[in-house]
Amino acid sequence: MNFTALDWGIVGVYIALTLAAGLAGRKYVTNAADFLLAGRHLGKYIGIATLAATEIGTITFMYYAELGYKTGFASFINGLIAGVVMIFLGASGFMIFKLRDLGLTTVPEFFEVKYSRRLRLVAGVLVAVGGLLNMGVFLKVEGTFLTIIAGLPLSDLKWTMTVILFLELLYTVLGGMVSIVITDFIQFVMLSLGTVLVTGYVIWTVGWRHMQDAVMNNLGSNGFSPLSNPDYGWAYIAFQLLLWMAVDTCWQTTAMRTFATKDPETSKKVFFWTGFIFLGRGMMPMLWGIGALAYFGKGHDSLQAMPEMIARILPTGVLGLVVAGMLAATMSVNSSYLLGWSSVISQDIILPLRRRPLGQSSQVVLNRVVNVLVSLFVLFWGVWYVLPGPVYFYLNITGTLFLAGAFAAFIGGLFWKRANTVGGYCAMIGGAVGSVTYFFNIPAAYAGMSAFGLAALGMVLGSLVGGRWDRRFRLS
Repeated sequence: MNFTALDWGIVGVYIALTLAAGLAGRKYVTNAADFLLAGRHLGKYIGIATLAATEIGTITFMYYAELGYKTGFASFINGLIAGVVMIFLGASGFMIFKLRDLGLTTVPEFFEVKYSRRLRLVAGVLVAVGGLLNMGVFLKVEGTFLTIIAGLPLSDLKWTMTVILFLELLYTVLGGMVSIVITDFIQFVMLSLGTVLVTGYVIWTVGWRHMQDAVMNNLGSNGFSPLSNPDYGWAYIAFQLLLWMAVDTCWQTTAMRTFATKDPETSKKVFFWTGFIFLGRGMMPMLWGIGALAYFGKGHDSLQAMPEMIARILPTGVLGLVVAGMLAATMSVNSSYLLGWSSVISQDIILPLRRRPLGQSSQVVLNRVVNVLVSLFVLFWGVWYVLPGPVYFYLNITGTLFLAGAFAAFIGGLFWKRANTVGGYCAMIGGAVGSVTYFFNIPAAYAGMSAFGLAALGMVLGSLVGGRWDRRFRLS
């Protein structure tokens, strides 16, 4: 291990600068719109930086590297789909243009605008449950990376998780989206430099030809073709296309960037250019995983292989820069997710249940309290939950728990005049039921496709058959 006092110094300076910048955002928070959406003033360049930083964290590098280690170059299909879908949405404006035009604050708010207040509450519960289960494994995976890189024993993992959570919670609770946007820009720069640096070191040290040979010798043709690889195939590709369409439009932390831009045209530009960043976001860490396969061989722990390789091949000083970049990624993603899920719980579950509305300052306080409670859940879930398979598949399915139904309900509400509240209920229930089958040993591809299929079927049949009962499902 090459992590020395110099590296700790680099990390310490970075943390101090980030906290100072984040805490400076407190003075710009005067109401709930500032706290949750930075006053809806995001321009193209800041929007690109904050969207990219929000969806590129240490956990992103970990699960993509794990896919690279386990499935070789075939894993590139995941990064390709993620980038191409985002570029398509930015170029066409499909859904995101209309969503920004509605002036929403959260994803479940759409259900009240287009369907009913009661359905907003149901959607809020599903979004919160899926989001919390999804984020629940972040700290453990990210803490594993940082613990290994720093040369600490894995027995210190819980302390690493706690420190990470405290740092990101500090400025998120105080400054909300304003602080997140400020720090996202810094973190985007650090993360970009670190990603390119590590990729170059891996290819130079391990060797491109050695990486190709390792994939062929260990995985055969399955390591190059996503169609022949048993973890992928046509069903998986179809699932990923639907999933990323839903993530880019209905995922709370991504949607908050859409809602926070200054106008719909800016939203299109932000998504279009961020899509190109997403191509590299997937493929470069997959190369790290392939490098780890070549470095260690098959049979190593698939999640720990990449950080263990990096800790050995990177020199002192460079390690500090990389850890600072990864810590940047961790704080950026987790702070946005904390804000995203706490905003859903406060705005779409607690407030709709109240008979009297809360004032702006009270809403900010409520969001801060919920932020802390969400953080505690994430910490405890990360400590004891054991993943049933690859991290990426788990994250896909917990997100699909609400994404499948929300995507069907969003398309129906935006583009189909006959869509109604009954259809919205059926879509959300169908999507959740299909997703849960993954935890009963159904492959992720089939569980995901069944979730989207049941959600679409529920939206169509529920709207057509349930029209006569639609008023009974609405809250006056």
